[in-house]
Amino acid sequence: MNENLKETRRQGTVLHPLKLYRMYDEAGKINVPYHWQETEEILYMRQGSLKLRIGDDNYIGRTGDIFYINPRELHEMQALTPDCFYLAFVFPLSWLKSDQADEAEETCLKPLYEQRAHIVHSLRERVSEEIRILLEEVTLLYESGEEGAWLGIKADLLKFYYHMYRSGLVIRRQKEPSEKTLLLLEISQYIGKHCQEKLSLKQLGDEFHMSPKYFSVFFQKHFHKNLTDHITSIRVEKAKKLLLETDSDMEQIALRTGFADSSYFIRVFRQATGMTPGQYRKIFF
Repeated sequence: MNENLKETRRQGTVLHPLKLYRMYDEAGKINVPYHWQETEEILYMRQGSLKLRIGDDNYIGRTGDIFYINPRELHEMQALTPDCFYLAFVFPLSWLKSDQADEAEETCLKPLYEQRAHIVHSLRERVSEEIRILLEEVTLLYESGEEGAWLGIKADLLKFYYHMYRSGLVIRRQKEPSEKTLLLLEISQYIGKHCQEKLSLKQLGDEFHMSPKYFSVFFQKHFHKNLTDHITSIRVEKAKKLLLETDSDMEQIALRTGFADSSYFIRVFRQATGMTPGQYRKIFF
């Protein structure tokens, strides 16, 4: 797979490879557009309902549900209820590997981080309450800052994978990703990389060797939304990150995310989230 298609946003740090996201929006307007990354992602529903699309599969997540997203799988999430709240654990599985060539490393972990095996998406009815307890403990340790916390996090994640194998949720890969899947990944990455520019159906059609009309139909069929709505979603998500991770003003953020000016940016952001960018920064910063 082309290395230029990788997600460039850093997840975690060298010393703390796991990143925990608390996904909640007071206006109930969580809308994470199609994206992919090289890392693993575990979603744990705390409350409310969430619509997920992972690859070609659609799911509805409810309180207590757990979903697994393997590396390089396209996925998107959208809140279905105002109280929707979920935790997203994002980390590279290679973090858990050992230099010691034992059975756990060679037969269990290595096939997963080399992507010769994958975990099923929905863990709803096939995992015990112990899995939820493990994820709750990871959350507490992540936020505690206590001595040895990261050793506990690592131990809990290793036990998580033990339960995946014990419950028959690990599937050996039989074939490489299809050409269609690779094309969808490439389109998604290209739009994410160029979303601050003026993208048109003609430009994207030329880039991916399709007519504008065919690209529009193809995009709608596989991404389940039109191009304009998809680009707007990506721009709003990038704006959220800039609001929380930088001190840039509204004009700077508008320019960096592809909006014509700050007034238009504020209007679109309010329509998408139910609040102004300033209110969002004040609440979640």
